[in-house]
Amino acid sequence: MNLNDPATPPPSSSSDRTALGIEVRHLRYFLAVFEELHFGRAAEALHMAQPPLSQAIRKLEDNLGVQLLERTSRVVSPTEAGRAFAEQARRVLASLDLAVVEARRAGALETDLRIGWLHDLPLERLLRLLAMLKEHDRAVLPRVTHLSAVEQVRRLRRGELDLGVFHHAQEHADIEMEPLFAGAPMVALLPSGHHLAAKQVLGHRELQDEVLVSLSRADNPPLHDRILESIESAGYRFRGVHEVGGADARDLLPAVAQNMGVAFAPSSLIDGGEGIGVVRPLDPAPSMPAAVVAWQANPRRWPQTVLDTVRAVARKLAENDGIDQATIDIGRSGRASR
Repeated sequence: MNLNDPATPPPSSSSDRTALGIEVRHLRYFLAVFEELHFGRAAEALHMAQPPLSQAIRKLEDNLGVQLLERTSRVVSPTEAGRAFAEQARRVLASLDLAVVEARRAGALETDLRIGWLHDLPLERLLRLLAMLKEHDRAVLPRVTHLSAVEQVRRLRRGELDLGVFHHAQEHADIEMEPLFAGAPMVALLPSGHHLAAKQVLGHRELQDEVLVSLSRADNPPLHDRILESIESAGYRFRGVHEVGGADARDLLPAVAQNMGVAFAPSSLIDGGEGIGVVRPLDPAPSMPAAVVAWQANPRRWPQTVLDTVRAVARKLAENDGIDQATIDIGRSGRASR
């Protein structure tokens, strides 16, 4: 071999050979374990079996020539090399994701943005959100699925949804969120022929001898408690509370129709509805919790530029809806919700 001959390629170093053995999937595998610090949970998040994941991490360490993770029978923890590698791996994947989005945008290809939405949230708010997202980025093609809040969080964690929109009720360490708009005022739903149907507005005294129909607390304890707290804070008391199954506010309607009691529901649920019994405004009117838009922390599918767009749109909508600055700041510093 003539090292002075430009036609002769230089000998490959061990670092060159190592880099060629690393694939993008290895970076994603490692970051999943790095974030979970548990091979079983990481494998579940990646939708794969644990043995192949462990083998892939071993192969990655062999290629690098360093140990990335300390393993015992009970604990997985990153080494200094592992922490350094994780930081750079995130940058590599973020750059790759950005390259994909920019290439699709340059090629005028639309990219699906999978959005979860609650049935009881106003349709006009959904249309406004979609219009603003499209205005900011023409390459984004929103795909909306109506799902309960609990199911939205599950799908966000599994990477099956890009955005979720639901009522704020609790925090999740692995979900980020932004306030979107204020909660809708509640109205009273009465069975047809109810003795209070003659009243045009209902208040504390009229309802104190009634049974309140609510969704089962077991389906979503934080939201259930937040709604009852809002009702009680407005001064309402009832003879009893009757829980019914279901995770959707629409599940209250059959129970009311069967004379099980009266229900408090967001006004947006029944706007324009027919055949749902008697609807009466409340004075004072308690409100549903504010709605938020949420996404998986450190999502692998979308680059930071897309998340910046979502944040900008959410903050504009929240500002237009009159959500006060303190509420917005609390939402931005916390992590998500119902």
